[in-house]
Amino acid sequence: MAIYTRTGDAGTTALFTGQRVSKTHPRVEAYGTLDELNAALSLCVCACACAQHRTLLESIQLQIFWFSAELASESEQPASGQRYISSEEITALEIAIDTAMGRVAPLHSFILPGRCEAASRLHFARTLARRAERRLVELSEDVAVRHVLMRYINRLSDCLYALARAEDHDAHQNTIIREVTKRYLASGHSPSMKESAMSLSFQELHQLTRSAVERAQELQVPVVVSIVDAHGVETVTWRMPDALLVSSELAPKKAWTAVAMKTATHELSAAVQPGAALYGLESHLQGKVVTFGGGYALWRDGVLIGGLGISGGSVEQDMDIAQAAIAAINVRTHQ
Repeated sequence: MAIYTRTGDAGTTALFTGQRVSKTHPRVEAYGTLDELNAALSLCVCACACAQHRTLLESIQLQIFWFSAELASESEQPASGQRYISSEEITALEIAIDTAMGRVAPLHSFILPGRCEAASRLHFARTLARRAERRLVELSEDVAVRHVLMRYINRLSDCLYALARAEDHDAHQNTIIREVTKRYLASGHSPSMKESAMSLSFQELHQLTRSAVERAQELQVPVVVSIVDAHGVETVTWRMPDALLVSSELAPKKAWTAVAMKTATHELSAAVQPGAALYGLESHLQGKVVTFGGGYALWRDGVLIGGLGISGGSVEQDMDIAQAAIAAINVRTHQ
C-alpha cells in the first residue's frame, strides 16, 4: 500500500475533521513543531544513560501524540474517549524536575548546553519545546486553546533542561571515577604480602610529627600535623597551640587526598581546572579532596605506605614543613 496520497501536493493538509487548510496554518505549525519535538525525544531516549529518564521520556512521547491530536482537531475540548493532557501529567513533570535538580549543584549563570551526548540531545529537544510553545501562543491568538496545554509545554521545556543537567552530572562523575581509577592503577601495582606488611612504624610516626613541629616552630607558624596509613585511615593528628581551627579539618583532608590520588596535593591543581581531566573533582567528592599544597603521599620501595598533611601557614610554609618532616625518615614522595 502506497503511503503517498498526492492530496498535499498543492500545499494543503487535512485536519481530523476533514477540513483542508494550508500547511502554514498556525494549527499545523503548532502540531508540526510537536512532531519535530517527538522525533528529537526519540534520540534522547536512545542516548540517556539513566533508565528512569528513558522511561519518563517515552511516556512524554505518548503525551505529545495526545497533544498533537488535540491541536489537529477544531474542537475546543477533547472528544469523548480521547486521551488528553491534564494537570496529572504536569505534576509528573514537576516531580521529575525536582528530582533531577536535587542531584546537581545550583547554578548562578548560564551554561553551555551539554557536555555529553544525552545532555546535548535533551537541550536540543528543550529548544524545540520552546518553539512549540511559541507556536501554541500564536495559535491561541486565533482559536481557543486549553490553558493546561500552555502550562504543560512550558513545564516540559523546564523538565528537559533538568534532565540534561542530571545526565551531564552523571556523565561527568563517571568520567572522574574512570580518570581517578586509571591514575590510581597506573601509579601502583597488585597488592602483595610485601605491600600489606609495609607501613609507618611507631618511631617513624613520632619522628614525622616531631620534625614537622620543630620546623613549624622555626617558622613561627602553628600548624596541624596529620598522618594517615595507606588506606587513608587517620593514625596521628597533632594540633599545635594557636593553630587555626580550620587546619584541623584541612590537614587530614590533605593527607587523605595524597593517599587517595597517590600524589602530592599541589600537583592536582592543574588537573582540576575547567577543561582538565579532573575538573569538578572537589565538588563531586563534597569537599573531601584538597588540591593545594601541604599533602604528600609517602612511598617506600615502590609501595605506598601513608600520607602526610600539614595545614596552618601559607601553602608554601605548609609544603616546607611537610618536606622537612619527610626528610627526617626513610620515605619518598613519589613512587
